Amino acid sequence: MSIITMPLEGITGGETGDSAETFSAPTAVITAKESRQVLLTPEPFVSADEAAQFLCVKRRYLLELARRGIAGAYALGTGGKRKIWVFRLSELAVSVVRNETSIPKPAKPCTIGSGSPR
Repeated sequence: MSIITMPLEGITGGETGDSAETFSAPTAVITAKESRQVLLTPEPFVSADEAAQFLCVKRRYLLELARRGIAGAYALGTGGKRKIWVFRLSELAVSVVRNETSIPKPAKPCTIGSGSPR
């Protein structure tokens, strides 16, 4: 653990005075653990309507992207057919920048070509 100490005048911008009274200034102690602690509030989830409006796309298209696995989309519930989707706008924006929004077309089933099978 590292400890950083600094005189109080350095923190507050005060100057060491030439007064008749001599006293030692208290020091502020900041540990490395405390310096890494930052209050983070998690980004809230938004609905499909809000996320679609953010991306300027239709809600239906966004839900199709979500079903295909676009980053930033999270399914709530365990239903096989119906799920509620929530989104994080920052992750959606990163997906768009990385161009991860294209929906691959499913492969067409093999069909017998026209003509004689001989």
